[in-house]
Amino acid sequence: MPRLKLVPSAEPSPAEKVRQRVRAMPKPASVLQCTRCGGREMIETKTGMLFKDGKASGGTKQIVCVACLMKGERVVVL
Repeated sequence: MPRLKLVPSAEPSPAEKVRQRVRAMPKPASVLQCTRCGGREMIETKTGMLFKDGKASGGTKQIVCVACLMKGERVVVL
């Protein structure tokens, strides 16, 4: 039976240290904050929209983090 070996966690990079510090900062209850990077800039997107009678309609709204989106990651906040 193979044995499980624990690998010690690596030291976080300087950028990850900043993200951890930003996430730990106190914030007002009404402010949205990204769980991955700690950013507070958001974009509202709609997926699955239909185009009928010359107008866009329907779709599901999602709030996406802008900082993560610029890095190529799609992090849905709300």
